[in-house]
Amino acid sequence: MHALRIDEDVSTEQSSERVFKSEGVSSLLRERFSTLYVRSENPTPDSSRARHRISALFREIVFKSHTEHLAHYLVQELGIPVPEEGSHSSDWDQFIRGCSTPQFLDTITLVYRHLFYHSSRQTANRWRDVVKRIFSEENLAYEIDEVGGVHPAIDGEFQRNSASAMAVLQSDRYDHVREFYEQASNRLSSDPPNYLQAWRAMFSAVQALFDLMCPYAPLTAEDIDRRLRPVVKRAYQSDEAAQRAAQRMIATFQDWVDVSHIYRHRPGAEESAQPPADVAILAISLGASLLRWLAGLDEDRPADCQGSIAAGFHRADA
Repeated sequence: MHALRIDEDVSTEQSSERVFKSEGVSSLLRERFSTLYVRSENPTPDSSRARHRISALFREIVFKSHTEHLAHYLVQELGIPVPEEGSHSSDWDQFIRGCSTPQFLDTITLVYRHLFYHSSRQTANRWRDVVKRIFSEENLAYEIDEVGGVHPAIDGEFQRNSASAMAVLQSDRYDHVREFYEQASNRLSSDPPNYLQAWRAMFSAVQALFDLMCPYAPLTAEDIDRRLRPVVKRAYQSDEAAQRAAQRMIATFQDWVDVSHIYRHRPGAEESAQPPADVAILAISLGASLLRWLAGLDEDRPADCQGSIAAGFHRADA
């Protein structure tokens, strides 16, 4: 595969495709073996390979007249110096490979802005597109917008969970649940994403659905075990394997509630910091899956949980 370039009018890849077509080859596989078959399922927040590939871009001719000005611009915006004022590509290699993750991601945006204002829109867009391709191939957990801004990517699994959860929450019975769920989605898609509030809204959505299923029962690990476990046991009683799996999911639900309480607001307590993007997206995605599962149980057996609650009250009274 040819080296990525940002200073070409017509990419070598496009030229190569024309040559292949002239030889009777209708299409050219774009992905390397490693990106097709060795790709990690989970996006990563950083990558030494991605940094190395991006630092190599500073050897391109387009940067020859910009490196020192760009280094000064980064000092102004980030407050961190580029070694030797970025005079040589090796200085940029040292900087890109050694800076923190937030500084690395900020640099992507600042390089775009500098090229846009001091070179051309076309050159800036080529930088953006090459970096986007590197991020994709190295499976970094970020998206790059049209003006070079870097944002955490909402993974495909979350998108699927989101769509299926909304599909089962269309009944009027779930109006309150859906309201909280939409709040979570809006907080997550804001710029920048508010992961803390999105996670809290998702917890509120799950809590609202649990309250519909089990009135007067707080959403705690103890009440999940006491109120919901009998419902799950009866729902899958004819399938032993499903029964074992569903009982394990009860434990996952309990763990999710306990973890979510770490980021819930407590009156009088100091506000929590924003959770890491990867942790928050995982938790919110799991919350969407739990909503879909609970709604299915609720629609199929709407009276079961209430019956178990009544039995619990009778036992407590006795």
